[in-house]
Amino acid sequence: MNIVLTDVLSADDIDRIKELIASERFVDGRATSVLTAKKNLQLPVDSRAAREAGDLVCARLQSHETFNLAVHPFLVHPPLFSLYEPGMEYPDHVDAALMGGLRTDVAVTLFLSERSTYDGGELVVDTGNGIRRYALEAGDAIAYPASTIHHVAEVTRGARLAAVLWVQSTVRDPAKREVLYNLAVAMRNLADTACGPRLNRSYWNLLRLWAETAAGPTAA
Repeated sequence: MNIVLTDVLSADDIDRIKELIASERFVDGRATSVLTAKKNLQLPVDSRAAREAGDLVCARLQSHETFNLAVHPFLVHPPLFSLYEPGMEYPDHVDAALMGGLRTDVAVTLFLSERSTYDGGELVVDTGNGIRRYALEAGDAIAYPASTIHHVAEVTRGARLAAVLWVQSTVRDPAKREVLYNLAVAMRNLADTACGPRLNRSYWNLLRLWAETAAGPTAA
């Protein structure tokens, strides 16, 4: 399931992140990829700016209702801040299965540049049931299974700034996460009806069956 997360960051949040980023020099993005055809720039992951901006992004995501309902985050990898200038792109790839000790179930791309300021630069995801292209407004994000083939289209004008991060979910199967999300939305809309308690029971018991914790799967 691909899901758009609106208003993850406020205008003030974006200004603060850009202020932090301006204090650091971006480096060749190939340092974090085995793909030599990758063309972008990235903020050094161990820099103070990356840590502070990353903490802000993670805090806002963790308080975002749709993110929590759709992703069921357990562990979150610190964001990478990427810059694409004209001629830069990231060809088709699948994200590494493991990063920094966590399993990458879900990838999140958070857009930081106003859409009107650049051309190209869409995140293009092969869902297995069609191609989806995303070029969202600043402060919005797209969450999608990290197992899908995806790429960043070439930027032809301006500059595309984004934060990318990965999540280990308590529910590793994307089909099961989609079932739970749809149930959660139904629960919210039908909470005061006669079917509300049964929806609630189904949601929590499915989560109990499918969830994984630090101790491992709760069911086979």
